Amino acid sequence: MAGLVEPSFSWVPEHVDTYGPQVAELCRLAKFAPDPEQQLILDALFAVDEADRAVALESAVIVGRQNMKTGLLKMAVLGWLFLTDQRLVVWSAHEFRTSQEAFRDMEELIMGTPQFARRVKDIHRGNGDEAIELHGDRRLMFKARTKSGGRGLTGDKIILDEGFALQPSHMGSLFPTLAARPDPQVVYASSAGKVESGVLRGVRDRGRPGGERRLAYFEWCAPPPKEVCADGESCTHALDVEGCGCDNLELVKAANPAVGKRISLDYVMGERRALPPAEYARERMGWWDDPIGGEVPIKPGDWTACLDEESRRTGPVALAVDITPDRSVSSIAVAGRRADGLVHGEVIEHRAGTGWVIERLVELFRTVQPTPVALVIDPAGPAGSLEKKLLERGFVTDKDVPGGKWRLHFVGSREYAQACGALADDVANGEFRHIGQAPLDTAVDGVQTRPLAEAWAWSRPKSGATIAPLVAVTLARHGHATFGVVEPVAPFVLFG
Repeated sequence: MAGLVEPSFSWVPEHVDTYGPQVAELCRLAKFAPDPEQQLILDALFAVDEADRAVALESAVIVGRQNMKTGLLKMAVLGWLFLTDQRLVVWSAHEFRTSQEAFRDMEELIMGTPQFARRVKDIHRGNGDEAIELHGDRRLMFKARTKSGGRGLTGDKIILDEGFALQPSHMGSLFPTLAARPDPQVVYASSAGKVESGVLRGVRDRGRPGGERRLAYFEWCAPPPKEVCADGESCTHALDVEGCGCDNLELVKAANPAVGKRISLDYVMGERRALPPAEYARERMGWWDDPIGGEVPIKPGDWTACLDEESRRTGPVALAVDITPDRSVSSIAVAGRRADGLVHGEVIEHRAGTGWVIERLVELFRTVQPTPVALVIDPAGPAGSLEKKLLERGFVTDKDVPGGKWRLHFVGSREYAQACGALADDVANGEFRHIGQAPLDTAVDGVQTRPLAEAWAWSRPKSGATIAPLVAVTLARHGHATFGVVEPVAPFVLFG
């Protein structure tokens, strides 16, 4: 494609056709023709399979500000509204101001084009309820995401602008609502991630290698500092540092395809002098901030690789329970082995409050066969308050277990660290399987760690999500490994 600045990372799922060129023609009607880079992404966004459905459930565009993202999103909206006739398109942003600006831009673009304007039925300008309604029951809505979640974001096509600010709670609220939509799509748009951008970092880690069947990915960035800075990873990127990659204009152009089009090189050089080095490195070089605490304990790609919706456990199991600090939600998990020897972990209850927990645990120990080998609790956590009631209902601590009684096992801090590390190892080594549950997936996406002696454990305060489901699965897995494995597991046979 003439004039195209190739993305540093790109992947488009297999498809049989694309409506990208037709979308470009629509945009030209509005005198809003796509750049080569935007056309490349439109072709991916509107790529379809044999059933004429979008091949990309998720699409991500990661590039510095003012390069192409907002224009691209406008073009995609025109295609969804006036070509593929989507019933509900939702444009969401981290800040209310950003969603309002997007609304004003789209109103001007649509109403300024007669072919589009005559299809408009109404325009809603309410504070926080901005929307453009078309004849034929078609709507474009604009939403600001709340800190507490992504309620109200559901639609046929969802734009998640300012993706660096996405939280696990947004994803946990959004994705389950898309299951019944006939042809849903989610588009992430952002500059490089910040320290707290765990959700976007997970998308990046899945997108950069390519190969995902339903994820299209495009990212423009310079090679990492270790490859282009004289001081490597230790470079501070300050103005007085000789040999810093930030001063290499060819790298700047590679990371910013709009330089020479909508962004002048002179302006970028001015930014280099005006911006703090870390801001310039992220916004113009595309270099991501490191996550809190270094590497995430469970990498998104590893967790995805452990997904098996048909996974089933066999034989003895252990149960565990955990509660959020505000006691608003409780989770019960089960863990055991599969027939092939892999570990299976599953959340079997995730409900509001705590009043139901004791009765449900008693019911499980009475009905699950064989009887669970243990109920595991972290006594230093919120679920520690259940101890006395559990003992009153027939559970006994480790020393009193002989005789077939229900074992209640409390983990100490050292044991808890072992449990967290063991689950992380199982996931990293492909020895764990889960069935893809939103509460557990959200917990894994948002979890952070805290130091614990010479090891680490899950951290509630640092995590960007409710991690009770993950804590429960961690403890259940530990309980089964401690009390449920009565004989060595046969070695895996990789090749017959």
